[in-house]
Amino acid sequence: MRALFYAVNGLGLGHVTRLLGIARALRRLQPDVEVLFLTSSEADGVLHRERFAAVKLPSKTIREEVGLQKTRYLKLAQTVTWNTISAFDPDVLVVDTYPMGSFEELIPALRWRQKNVFVFREQRRDAVGMPLLQATLPLYDAVIVPHANVEAVGRVPEPSKLRAVGPILVREREELRGRDEARRVLGLPPNETLVYASFGGGGEPESKDALLASLAAVKALPNARLVVGAGPLLRELPELPGAITLRGVYPMLEWLPAFDAAISAAGYNSVHELLFAGIPSVFIPFERVLDDQERRATFLQEQGAARTVASLDVSALSAALREVMGARAAIVASARRLVPGNGAAAAANVLLEVCR
Repeated sequence: MRALFYAVNGLGLGHVTRLLGIARALRRLQPDVEVLFLTSSEADGVLHRERFAAVKLPSKTIREEVGLQKTRYLKLAQTVTWNTISAFDPDVLVVDTYPMGSFEELIPALRWRQKNVFVFREQRRDAVGMPLLQATLPLYDAVIVPHANVEAVGRVPEPSKLRAVGPILVREREELRGRDEARRVLGLPPNETLVYASFGGGGEPESKDALLASLAAVKALPNARLVVGAGPLLRELPELPGAITLRGVYPMLEWLPAFDAAISAAGYNSVHELLFAGIPSVFIPFERVLDDQERRATFLQEQGAARTVASLDVSALSAALREVMGARAAIVASARRLVPGNGAAAAANVLLEVCR
């Protein structure tokens, strides 16, 4: 069996991480499977660390920075995508978030011989209703919904193809390290209150301001220290006196039990990993084209699983941290109810089903 995973990322690592979780589960279920990633993520080295091969495209961000002409870049992306699918000749093509492809280059290839599976994370309602997206969905043999129910993605042309598998994560619960072990291996102080801060893969323009606000909020707490998870795409850190910076740690999910609390963006992966690990968290929603982080963060607060702060207000962040740490047991119980397990194996079984 050959499986090709299409993970064209924007500012973060969400697409790569979600598909990596499925690929790991697929390899456990079908040890002789051949897996190849096609990605534009500038953090493609994480795939190699997980023992997966990848064909790398330049990201849109790099194209703009180095001055690649847009039309030439689009031709390059289309040609590499078509040639990769043709040469690898997969039994199944797995696509995350963009059913047409990031450049609409997948539309012709979806009619080729392979089975097609789309991973459909919840999106803004106006994005889901786009005519081209809706017209492309029937070209897929199955649609994996990484949420508790299929209603999360709204109306689709062929609802019978939807498979809700729950949140997809890159590690299983038994792969998470214990608190003491995680602190020891990461070189963290064993007895301090440690607050983890992360704002996606690091490519987000708001990351630096958010880290500065997080540092100030943590300094207002007694015996507390900020620990920054520097995403693979974060090129420059601001001055963060007193904070500890972790670099090159991926996936952080494995090590999250080291922390007493967290401040994070409200992206899909960050949210579900923190809830899965049972870390009392304060979420700061960022504005995104497809991802409605504000709606996600508001829902979690309503469910008692986290707190949300709408801006980088230091006093509000500090108060929210005190609140989630003081209500740790209730927060963790609500989080475990929302994310009881990892849906990666169920997603991998969908791939096996369509290939039978």
